[in-house]
Amino acid sequence: MEIQYTAIPVERLEAMREEGKDEFGNKWQLRVAEGWEPLRCCLRKASQDEDIALICYSPWDSASPWMEAGPVFVHYEACAGYSATDQYPASHLRSKAILNPFDHTGARAYDHITFLGNEDDHEAALKDVLSQPEVAFVHVRSQEAGCFHFLATSRDGSAGR
Repeated sequence: MEIQYTAIPVERLEAMREEGKDEFGNKWQLRVAEGWEPLRCCLRKASQDEDIALICYSPWDSASPWMEAGPVFVHYEACAGYSATDQYPASHLRSKAILNPFDHTGARAYDHITFLGNEDDHEAALKDVLSQPEVAFVHVRSQEAGCFHFLATSRDGSAGR
């Protein structure tokens, strides 16, 4: 199974930057990175002194009772995004994560929620969850903070949002 890893879409971020606020009305404000912040636009950690913003983000692009929104860091100015969409983001391979799966109707697939520790094989666990017939896509989230990391879908059509 080939998996597609998707960061926050560049188009949505650009629209927020142009508006000067996130999709929830919070002002787009410049912050200077300390160097630990996980950037959800390009799926890497910020370097010290990089210009970043803290925004409220939901991976849902339409209304849903399952919609979860929360704070995430992104580059203040546009960046190239995450281009290695066929590779599990390296900065997340050894983290505490939650695989939050959804079915083909967009409802949470509770039976397949998976909690991962630093030592777990994140790629294998994600392949296992996405291989379940009822699972269409997975929101990978931080187990510690609960914030969104990235969207994972199958490239071969066995799952997909």
